[in-house]
Amino acid sequence: QALDRYLFSEKAYFKDLSGEMALLMLAGPEATVLAQRLAGVAVPETAWGNVAARVADVDVRLARGCSETGEPEVWVAAAIADGERLRTAAVQLGAMPIGRAAWESLRIEAGTPAYGSDVDTTILLPEIPIERLVSHTKGCYIGQEVVVRIRDRGHVNRHLRGLVIDGPTTPAAGAQVTADGSEIGRVTSATWSFGLRHPIALAFIRRQHADPGTRVTVLADGTELAATVSALPFTR
Repeated sequence: QALDRYLFSEKAYFKDLSGEMALLMLAGPEATVLAQRLAGVAVPETAWGNVAARVADVDVRLARGCSETGEPEVWVAAAIADGERLRTAAVQLGAMPIGRAAWESLRIEAGTPAYGSDVDTTILLPEIPIERLVSHTKGCYIGQEVVVRIRDRGHVNRHLRGLVIDGPTTPAAGAQVTADGSEIGRVTSATWSFGLRHPIALAFIRRQHADPGTRVTVLADGTELAATVSALPFTR
């Protein structure tokens, strides 16, 4: 419904296929090589470039990912009934299935915000340090005027930053971030980092305290956790 409000062309329409399609992601240094071995075609180099192919006698579409995990990625889309067959074919060629915890670790390490938890319609794009998501020359996209105005004449009051947590405790989403006894932000998501071997988090931090290396405190269920502000993505 939100997308329909901004559709002015009669030559296009939106259709929700989430109940009909299986969507698998291959992620890691060998993702594109494995995808080519699976499908026998090269994956386009540009982000979201895509190509039709067949894998295990199944019609699929391969799409180059946008490094949500901080690694090379290839998305594989097919009919939902064929999802398990595709998964089996990938595993037989050496892919290793991962669970939700590993996915969250990769996502947060890469500094990729999740819609609904880290970002929503109240967030300004310049508050998120992902320059590849914005064009400063293309006009007429939603929010373009605000993006250009902030770039040319102002600044945002908060920034999405990483937090490296001292000790073994992982704070919950919503935990307060403080400095000198005052609240300066909130944790939006957190996880145990398999790559860094300690807890990390994403949080919106007030501009005055957002420089990497700044020491802050996270309040987790009455416990004060010392933490350090980190640029995104985290250094693995």
